[in-house]
Amino acid sequence: MLSIRKLTLRNIKLYLRDKSAVFFSFLSVIILISLYLLFLKNAYKHEVLEQVMNAKEIDFMVDSLILSGIMVINTITLSLGNLGSMIQDLESHRINAFIVTPVKRYKLILAYFASSFMITLTFSLLMWVGALALIYLTTGIMYPSDISIKATGLVILYTFISTAFMILLTTFIKSVNAFGAVSGVFGTLIGFTSGIYMPLSQFPDYIQKISAWLPFTHMTIYLKQLLLKPSFDLIGQKIPREVMDMIQTVYATKSLPITGEVFDPVWVLLVSCIIGLFALIWATFRMKHRIRS
Repeated sequence: MLSIRKLTLRNIKLYLRDKSAVFFSFLSVIILISLYLLFLKNAYKHEVLEQVMNAKEIDFMVDSLILSGIMVINTITLSLGNLGSMIQDLESHRINAFIVTPVKRYKLILAYFASSFMITLTFSLLMWVGALALIYLTTGIMYPSDISIKATGLVILYTFISTAFMILLTTFIKSVNAFGAVSGVFGTLIGFTSGIYMPLSQFPDYIQKISAWLPFTHMTIYLKQLLLKPSFDLIGQKIPREVMDMIQTVYATKSLPITGEVFDPVWVLLVSCIIGLFALIWATFRMKHRIRS
């Protein structure tokens, strides 16, 4: 355990020392916030809402919508961005220095995972707390304590799932240049296909069917359902059911069917965790193979 802890601290220091890596880890979040401020915020303020909510309640509702997307994309791009040290170690052969020591090879991948998880979780929780404070300062509204606690738990769970998938993806990348290209494109791709940048209802059916198989899509939907619950409860009794359905479609809060059937989000997240665990195991075997080669 001592060797894993030392390797984890080494990886964390390497990441924080590289300011450009830190910046590009937040690139997708910056893009999302820019899209929100420039185009999306007013687009989500449906005229029906103005009849049943005041301005601050509408802002709280729309901010909750965009916050859910930011939190999910943050766990993806941050976990991928801070794994660049693994590619650098492989490409520069620095990792060979660890091979001649008693450190087991599986501990190397666990250290990369642990450092990525800790960095991503720390930044994500800081962003979550900062967002709660900012929303309260601008709207005067706070989430109920049970929703805040559940959302915090989801951020932790999402960080594990995203980090496990991203570390597996990283084992397929051969060079630092390729890693930079993948990091720049992947977050944007996931942002669109998971309904974070745009509602999935705006895409063709075949895109929606593909998105239904991505765990990040369901992660986004479940967090939207949770954070928008206070707002939906507020307007649910004031507007017709069909209007409510329309708003839920526009906000992309309805669960997507997988193989034609809608599953409980809890089961989808549980399966995603199990797949994430297998992804971590697979990444360990791939890492061993790359070190041998």
